[in-house]
Amino acid sequence: MSRIKPASGMTEHRVGRAVARADARLRSVSGSIRPVHVRGGYTLIEMIAAMAAASLLMLGLAASVVISTSLVEPNDEDGDRIRDRMIMDRLQHDLRYATNVDSTSGYGVSIERADLSNQPQSLQYEAYMDGLMRNVSGGASTQLDPLAPTVNHYVDGYTAPTSNLNTLRPRIRDVSTAVTSGGSASSLAIQIPDGARPGDLLLLVVSSRNTFYVNTSPSGWQPLFLSYNAGIVLDVHGQWMSTSTPDTYLLSFFWGGDVVAAVLAIEHANGSWPFGWSGSSFGTSINGSTSTYPRPLENTDTIDERTLNLQFIASSGAPSPQTSLGIASFSECVNEVGSPGTSGECSLGIAFRTGPMPPMTTTPHVLHQQSSSWTTIAIEVEGESE
Repeated sequence: MSRIKPASGMTEHRVGRAVARADARLRSVSGSIRPVHVRGGYTLIEMIAAMAAASLLMLGLAASVVISTSLVEPNDEDGDRIRDRMIMDRLQHDLRYATNVDSTSGYGVSIERADLSNQPQSLQYEAYMDGLMRNVSGGASTQLDPLAPTVNHYVDGYTAPTSNLNTLRPRIRDVSTAVTSGGSASSLAIQIPDGARPGDLLLLVVSSRNTFYVNTSPSGWQPLFLSYNAGIVLDVHGQWMSTSTPDTYLLSFFWGGDVVAAVLAIEHANGSWPFGWSGSSFGTSINGSTSTYPRPLENTDTIDERTLNLQFIASSGAPSPQTSLGIASFSECVNEVGSPGTSGECSLGIAFRTGPMPPMTTTPHVLHQQSSSWTTIAIEVEGESE
């Protein structure tokens, strides 16, 4: 009987192949069986790179903030311009309807005017230790500027002097008006403006209907200009204000006449002879036809930048709205109606500007909202000779 050999070699070979197959299957299912190590920090180079990137991001953000701020907040020069404009706008608004302006001290000025409800209002401007202050009728003061600076007035982007003693110009200081009520009157009292001062040129302007004349008493007025059309009469008288000038004048006319009158106090008018060129016109306005409305007159050959350009308009009825005469480039100081609501109703408008009219594509006209007979007088008032 043959000897049986041990099977250990075959068994080891089979076991090895089985282990290899099991290992292959395990690798195909779970991947590499090598251990994975979790990272616990950054290298120095990575930290420096991250900090540099963050710094660049912050610089970009800061630049954006600076650019945005420069667009929203003006620089010092622009801020000064804005401040000056605001102060000048406030002051010009207060002065536009002022009835009296006086110096209260070496660093203050007082302005009297009517408020929005037509009640007396007192304004005080003071530039002293607390800066430039504005006070209304004794209430709490408003600080316009903490430094009480010299305010520059900018016109069309250029600095303009707020005053120049070498180039005084005539200016309307104050105005007073009086109208008939439409009753059976034969006289009308009119006061000299409260703001008038000795040396001022006084102009009495009268628009009338249903009367052939308007006399003044006491005497002293000099007839200057006269224009009429279809029963509406416009005349202008003048005199120099003095310490003996009466406070009130009486206008006398035919019984039942219709009158509207105004007195202008003009400062810095030429004392030798204040009047330059003058002209007049008349016509009939047709409602809706602009070309028939009154228009301002001026002589471009004689008027200069110092001239006070006055326009007086007398009309039958009340063709202009009470809110405005509507003359482009002109300011207005009188827009009154005499004997309102009656058959003798008449109106007087006074507009003014300094210097000639600017070039315009459309000729300015007085706004008329109804048909009316009208007549106008234009006067150039020259300034004081230096």
